[in-house]
Amino acid sequence: VLAVANINKSFYHNPVLNNLSFRVNDGDVIALTGKNGAGKSTLLRILARISQPDGGTVIYNDVDIFKAQASARSGILYLGHEPGLYPALSAIENIEFACRIHGAPPAAEDIITTLKNIGLSEQINDPIKIYSKGMLQRLKYALANLLPWSILFFDEPFSGLDIEGKRLALDCLNAWKANDRTMIFVTHDVEWGLSFCNRLFLLEEGNLKIDQSAGSIDVKTIVSGLQ
Repeated sequence: VLAVANINKSFYHNPVLNNLSFRVNDGDVIALTGKNGAGKSTLLRILARISQPDGGTVIYNDVDIFKAQASARSGILYLGHEPGLYPALSAIENIEFACRIHGAPPAAEDIITTLKNIGLSEQINDPIKIYSKGMLQRLKYALANLLPWSILFFDEPFSGLDIEGKRLALDCLNAWKANDRTMIFVTHDVEWGLSFCNRLFLLEEGNLKIDQSAGSIDVKTIVSGLQ
């Protein structure tokens, strides 16, 4: 699905990513972890073509995403720290707009049902500028349930969620995994990453220190690398 080769990135002459290369197979669920500043979010943004690398290639479905037209990466969904939505619009309006851009407008009742299932039933017509961080995070899950995608890049999937929000998020994640969806998560929750994902990447000072099957890694090994 994805082939990454020799990705480099620097900010103000400070290297952030150093010649990263790896492959992502169809159905892979990958936990991307590392210390703050290790380059995790930068890498995820490059994979989604939100940011441009200084060098290297990202091949998605046999196409270089930095040379191809936007339609070539239509199956990529990126959910970052910022929701990337319109604050003055309601949750329903934002979802309708996003789905129209992707050429897959859902029925109004499907949007309402999805928002209710993620716990936003009482705020579906409110402008999202009044939403809390946790509510915006829930809205991301609603979007991911309605938008078409073949690979998901999700930065901190549990950020801002309360106990009920995390339970609802896990319901979504487990459903996607059961359907063999391909996903990469930036996470500091190593125990969840090792239990939920089939692979784990550990970034250290811009280098891919570990790329292994999650089942073959001891959690203490990862935690020690984060200290």
